[in-house]
Amino acid sequence: MELVARESSFNSNAKNPKSTAAGLFQFLDSTRKNYGGSSVNWNDPNQQALQGLKYVKDRYGDPVKALQFWDKNKWY
Repeated sequence: MELVARESSFNSNAKNPKSTAAGLFQFLDSTRKNYGGSSVNWNDPNQQALQGLKYVKDRYGDPVKALQFWDKNKWY
């Protein structure tokens, strides 16, 4: 998925030094709380991916629209 490549280069351990963004989809702490919080093993890339896909669907409807938003704003 192009969005994950842009956000984390497919590195499930990626961290943004300027924010709380981390993981494949670069979820902020507040987003992680809304997508499973402590019930999700955020060290597991499979669980990160499942929650990331839910987020994309909830916010944008599909990955194409999420990528279009990223192209325009350089974030999603």
